[in-house]
Amino acid sequence: MTPAARFWTLTLFDRKGHLVANSLQRYGFTSQEIMRASDGTFEIHIASRSRAGNWLPTGGIERYALMLRLYDTPVGVATRTQRDAPMPSIATTGCP
Repeated sequence: MTPAARFWTLTLFDRKGHLVANSLQRYGFTSQEIMRASDGTFEIHIASRSRAGNWLPTGGIERYALMLRLYDTPVGVATRTQRDAPMPSIATTGCP
């Protein structure tokens, strides 16, 4: 689940803050292009090898940062609880 926003982006960066080079030239997803399940949920796989569905290639790097940007949102510095601004969950499901 993502916080309320008209539009969001999720981008993959290396530890120096640069986009992660990869052969697909895919650096992130937007709320408009993400593939969703019938219930509106989605998963994004971040891995060096191709995965079905929403996949962000890591280009073989081991450490990276994900940045979620929310546009036109009521979420702000005064938002204090998970209930007020539900954030996506991140889970490690395996290692290369």
